[in-house]
Amino acid sequence: MGLNQGGSSNRTYLSISNGKIAKRVPEGTAGAIKCNSKDGTKVWYEQRFASLSGYIIDVFKRVSEQGYGDQLCVVLKDGSEEYQIQMPWSSRYSSGFFLSMPNIDAGKEVTLTPWSKEIDGKTRTMLYLRHGQEDIKWGWTKDNPGNMPEMKQIKVKGQVVWDDSERQEFFEKHLNEIFLPQVKLVGAVKKLDSYAAPKQGHVDGVGSVLLTTTAEDPDDDGLPF
Repeated sequence: MGLNQGGSSNRTYLSISNGKIAKRVPEGTAGAIKCNSKDGTKVWYEQRFASLSGYIIDVFKRVSEQGYGDQLCVVLKDGSEEYQIQMPWSSRYSSGFFLSMPNIDAGKEVTLTPWSKEIDGKTRTMLYLRHGQEDIKWGWTKDNPGNMPEMKQIKVKGQVVWDDSERQEFFEKHLNEIFLPQVKLVGAVKKLDSYAAPKQGHVDGVGSVLLTTTAEDPDDDGLPF
């Protein structure tokens, strides 16, 4: 399924809502779910899907100027269609992506599958990645953190909270200096190959697995570890 946004852009903007990939749609769209903001002042409709697949062609940090919080944006391509999925920069969803970066093969199709579940009264969330049917393992774990900084407990307005600032800086550095150059290199090679053999076909499999644009993210309970 291809969605034309008009002009020269074929990009569809998505987000994660309640553990699903979400795509905002007009009221009355088949299968659409009615959503409300926490304060009840806003209403929108979205379709929800289990996963999103494609080749990663870009990843970047969107800095919020309105105080809504920075976002991690991942752009995937399937044929002529592009899908940009965004999630809070500091969240379990983004951590799932960051932790997987060392083991993502930029030359292979990737499937992003968000997960959310209520456990002991708290909403637990995560983002899992796969190459085909093979799970992409985390490059840093609790038992083998490597040089990934530990989170620290700090006091903010009298409340003790976990601070992930150093860890997020570590992820951002790896993203910009190691992972993103790999993505760009693979993209350049694929582009050259397409000129040499323009009739080799295209990647299938993204169209029916999208999700929304600017839906509010569910409550998060911190980082993986």
